[in-house]
Amino acid sequence: MNLKNILFFNILFGFLFLSSCVNGQFSEVKNMTQSEFKKTYDKRKLAQILDVRTAKEIAEGKITGAAELDYFDPEFKKKIEAMNFDKSKPMVVYCAAGGRSSKATNILVDLGFKVVYNLEGGYSAYK
Repeated sequence: MNLKNILFFNILFGFLFLSSCVNGQFSEVKNMTQSEFKKTYDKRKLAQILDVRTAKEIAEGKITGAAELDYFDPEFKKKIEAMNFDKSKPMVVYCAAGGRSSKATNILVDLGFKVVYNLEGGYSAYK
């Protein structure tokens, strides 16, 4: 390996290391299966759940206790900040099937949330 390649890999590693760090603290995004969610939810160990579906979708049913915020809202990021969630506590995010919630988890990490779970299969799998 020449010096140029070593330098490149060191810079790449440093970038990847720093990109996993938000506000000087590590953040983590995980997928949560339906069975993991139900076990945890039934024991009331989840303090924060966010439903990122549209109002029409939510009208068809939702997980009890979930906060609601439409992912397609142009002010989505600003409104999450205004909701005053505890960024140090785990947050579970879900949508209809997992696509929007997966994107929303990245926004939550950018805002400084420490542990964010994407509920696999979304509400469709939950019900």
